Amino acid sequence: MLLASGACSAGSTPGTSDAPAPGPTPTAATVAAEGTTPCTVELPQGWGAALDEGVVAPRAGETLTVALGLADRSVFAVSDVPGVRHALVWRHLGAADATADRVVADLGLDHPEWQVLGATFDGRYLAYRVDRSYSGFEDFGLYVWDSQGDAAPVEVAHGEPDAQGQLMQTPFVDPVLADGWLYWTQTRDADPGRTVLSGYRLADGHVERLSRGFGRAPVRFGAWLVWADSDAAGQTSGLRAIDLATHAPVDLPAPLAGVRGPYYLAADAGTLAWVGGEQGRQVWVWRDGWPAARLLADGAQAPQFPRVAGDTVVWTGEDATWVGDLRSFSDARLTPSYGGVWADGGPVVAVGYAPADKGQDSVQALLDTDAAGPLGRAGC
Repeated sequence: MLLASGACSAGSTPGTSDAPAPGPTPTAATVAAEGTTPCTVELPQGWGAALDEGVVAPRAGETLTVALGLADRSVFAVSDVPGVRHALVWRHLGAADATADRVVADLGLDHPEWQVLGATFDGRYLAYRVDRSYSGFEDFGLYVWDSQGDAAPVEVAHGEPDAQGQLMQTPFVDPVLADGWLYWTQTRDADPGRTVLSGYRLADGHVERLSRGFGRAPVRFGAWLVWADSDAAGQTSGLRAIDLATHAPVDLPAPLAGVRGPYYLAADAGTLAWVGGEQGRQVWVWRDGWPAARLLADGAQAPQFPRVAGDTVVWTGEDATWVGDLRSFSDARLTPSYGGVWADGGPVVAVGYAPADKGQDSVQALLDTDAAGPLGRAGC
């Protein structure tokens, strides 16, 4: 199965909270000149070759579903060997011996439908959600795991029931790790009409309710936590932010204060990206110091689940997975047809391809977008 948020199964070949925040500290020199019109280009040959070289191969008899790829060529992935193992593992891709895997969590042989999504790693802590159903997102568990110890992952949150005892629908629960805290948004407290932004302190498990409203998943943008919210149900949303050090609200700079109706957000230390436009077919970006947000892609086919990866933004569309490059202000297909793509602020992305035939596993690859170089503007 190929997962919309970027995890996928591999099979054949495709054509510390104490650690610094992931992602580069951008400089103007890496970005195309202001006023550059976005355009679509063919994926450069060098990018295709890098994807071929980056294929993540499962071991014999195994289906491997990558949840997150890291710069050191290790992955957090679900290893599924029928009748033997269904577990979230940390694997260095050069290791041929299965005993080299570090088992993060045993998902159990009775739950083949459980999927690990939304993974993020700060160098010490791994946070992720487990979706326990193919048919909905309300049945989930949110976990955090300390790689410096031997303890099992801690369940921080889960789907909660309404007054009638039915699990409430909730926005995608994509966790954020920042400065010793884990942040997420979900419906809770038997109130299906609102969402709650919460923070979980990693040191002692203390939980704070930070905001109640109509918001969706937050992102870390530098020293802030940013999310889309509105004052009432059905109203057009705007961006809101709190300071990560104090949890106090902050005033957004003018280019962000005017954003209306963002569909999805993505960010790293210095780049904020969102899907917008009247039809939700535009990808916009802003970096600190820019006088205005800039259009990175126009006319995209239902872009969703964007992620910032170095000087690029990747997203999933209804037709393919895509990458937009701030160095050239161009975009290109990463996959020929539908697929998945995931990144965690740094330049490495995990790319998933559609299965070649019915019943076959998907293919996935790791790609370093810094090493691949700019997409360029050939044909623009």
